[in-house]
Amino acid sequence: MRKFDWRFDMGASAQTVNKVNKVQMGDGYVQRPKAKINNKLTNWSGTKTGDLETVINPILNFLDSQQGMPFLWVNPWGEECKYTCEEYSTTQRRGNLWQISLKFEQTI
Repeated sequence: MRKFDWRFDMGASAQTVNKVNKVQMGDGYVQRPKAKINNKLTNWSGTKTGDLETVINPILNFLDSQQGMPFLWVNPWGEECKYTCEEYSTTQRRGNLWQISLKFEQTI
């Protein structure tokens, strides 16, 4: 499995999702069993800023080659996990300085 070797800029954010199967009963009672064994996932969003040719284009090439398929990445907490990245956007900051915004979803 390929590894995403870049770090996010300072200010990355984590969103933890606990997946449950909600079953609503007619009397207002709700059952909430865990959706699966690994039901706690942490998704990340952040940015990376740098030179278009040496920083941003290699990231774009990596993500384009993955086409939404899983890869390994060491998150800001130092944990290596599997993630996918289906959404990303680039913004020119000034001259040849660009920023890429990334959304990583943890997968099992």
